Amino acid sequence: MSQIQISNFALAEKFKNLVDLTIGGGQLVACYGDIGSGSEEMLKVLFGEKSPLQGKVRYNGEPIPQQAKALEQWRHKGVMLISWRLPLLEWLSVNDNLLFILQVRGYSVRQAQERIHQALEEDQLLASLDKQPQELSHVQHIQLLLWRAFLCQPELLLIESLLNELPKSLQEKWNTRLHQLCQTRQSIVMIHTTNLATLCHQVDYLLLFENGNCTSHGTPAKLLVEDNLPALHTLVANINPLQALTAGHLAKWPALTLDIHTMPDSALKAMQQARSSYAYLLNGKKLMGGLSLYQVNRALQQKSATLNEFLDLLPTITDDRPFSEVIAEGPAKQRDLAVIDAKGKYLGQLRHKQVLASLQDLLNNVMSDTPQQ
Repeated sequence: MSQIQISNFALAEKFKNLVDLTIGGGQLVACYGDIGSGSEEMLKVLFGEKSPLQGKVRYNGEPIPQQAKALEQWRHKGVMLISWRLPLLEWLSVNDNLLFILQVRGYSVRQAQERIHQALEEDQLLASLDKQPQELSHVQHIQLLLWRAFLCQPELLLIESLLNELPKSLQEKWNTRLHQLCQTRQSIVMIHTTNLATLCHQVDYLLLFENGNCTSHGTPAKLLVEDNLPALHTLVANINPLQALTAGHLAKWPALTLDIHTMPDSALKAMQQARSSYAYLLNGKKLMGGLSLYQVNRALQQKSATLNEFLDLLPTITDDRPFSEVIAEGPAKQRDLAVIDAKGKYLGQLRHKQVLASLQDLLNNVMSDTPQQ
């Protein structure tokens, strides 16, 4: 399993807080920051193109080689970079570009051709195989740069900000593929992005950069709830929560379903503590909000009348269908409210006109309670 270890790390001068962190395999990591913030430089350090101003970076317990020949051999063991600085070779066809990289990685011609055809068929790119790179559209070129690396299933995959240039539907498709690579191969995928909202419901770990250095790092929940970073609040507010829920990643963002700008910090922390038992309320396909069991129990002690009526409507939890099957049935009736747990399991429905009419007031009341330890 891959592992990155960073100690006493700084990319630029005039930085007091040196970075120490360990990133284990199976994680999708985002380096977020504007151009010039240092986020893109982090990938260059991990690919061996640049040394940090201060500190050490180790991959699988070993320092990244400095000598050119040793560095090239190290990369061939499973480290790849996707960048416009490493384009497809113009004198080779698309097919030969992909065939070449797979043969370098040890695949036979037959194995490589099978992988290429199967992969490109997924994205309707088979017609591009005989083309030269200069004949491709901008989007096709990005897709093939992604496929060139993805076909090799690297243990460490570094991606410069190409995903931002894809249409939204392709961004979502590639985010899912990259997350699957992390899960199946226990690889580390690190993406530099200036637009975290395009992938943050998939992200396991965040590195935030400013003025040339990493200024904060951690899981999304830690940065949102404990560090209370305003920049992330704005980003999370723009995520499609229903899409995040169906992708199975909503529990990583415990404050996602409600207005995080008006919620007290104490409520956010309570949501973090109780996120494994968090319920999401949906009217048809529209996400209405959510309640954690911790908050419900606290509110029951203080505002029992309204919440007792609310909870009495919950059916017995006997339905084990995944949320994807429930939502595939189509929008519920206007007065029906689906209840989904943090893992996407369908728990049942609420059927009462007054529940929908008073839902927002109810949520506001619950979230305004200060949890007592």
